[in-house]
Amino acid sequence: MIKSVLLVLGLLLLLVQRYIIAIDTNEQFFIFIVGILLLGVPHGAADLLVATRNADSAERMFSKKYFLIDYLGRLLLFAGILYIFPVAGNFLFIFFAAYHFGETDLYQFKTNTLPGKLFVISYGLLILSVILLHHFDDVKPIYQLFESGKENQGIITWISQNRYYILSVIGILFFTSTFIYFLKNRHLDNSDKGQFLVRFAFILFILFNIPMLLGFTFYFVVWHSLLSLNNIVSYLRKKNTFSYIAIAKQIFLYSILAIAGIGLFGITGFMFINKNAVAGYIFLGLAVLTAPHMKIMYDMYDAIRQKKDTVLN
Repeated sequence: MIKSVLLVLGLLLLLVQRYIIAIDTNEQFFIFIVGILLLGVPHGAADLLVATRNADSAERMFSKKYFLIDYLGRLLLFAGILYIFPVAGNFLFIFFAAYHFGETDLYQFKTNTLPGKLFVISYGLLILSVILLHHFDDVKPIYQLFESGKENQGIITWISQNRYYILSVIGILFFTSTFIYFLKNRHLDNSDKGQFLVRFAFILFILFNIPMLLGFTFYFVVWHSLLSLNNIVSYLRKKNTFSYIAIAKQIFLYSILAIAGIGLFGITGFMFINKNAVAGYIFLGLAVLTAPHMKIMYDMYDAIRQKKDTVLN
């Protein structure tokens, strides 16, 4: 039900943008910032509670101290990779984000096999490719703000010139992996397959036809964050492990800390010189936070799938 509602909102956004009154770049930027603050950051702010629940599901001891050390270690490690190897770091971030997006949207499928993982990664890559490659003229100025972007102008130019070839290859990869996955999982209901493909087609249609910033806001801030929050709360509420108040407090506290951290990092890097700089540092902050967040969410979805398998058996 929630996915249908979000799709309707996305189609309404497209209708307004294309046929009623175009949302100018300043308004798009405002919507993006508000969405990041209210939904984007909070959807990852329950990681401590989710990790605690993961340990409980796996029947293992949980150490808050070890969790924080591991979490910060992953965060700093990935930040270091982005700083020292910016090109490799960006491709790694896209891979992480693609897998995380695919895993969230496809968690109802059993994807712990090789075909399942290819299905997941190709799904996320196609989403990101439509947002970034189709609107690459809007992405280039953000990359060019950073010294690494200026130093790797040749790579940026090559991507710009070949973006639709890259997008086509990723599209072929998605449809091939989807076909193989469905072929190897014949037990899946045809109506579920049909609903998934129709829903995905609508998502791509929306992302293809609205500006990059609005597309990222719709998919990451609205679609992904709300679905993640819904899944997280349902997971944490199993057996009344955590109360709604405890979840809300945790999300609020760590959201404030994450926002303060991104803001402090941005101030030291001249984040506020223009809109592209703000967007760039927010994307960079999200990239750094993705590394530890993705591992926790992977464990959560793995626990959910195992629970489903246990019930079915």
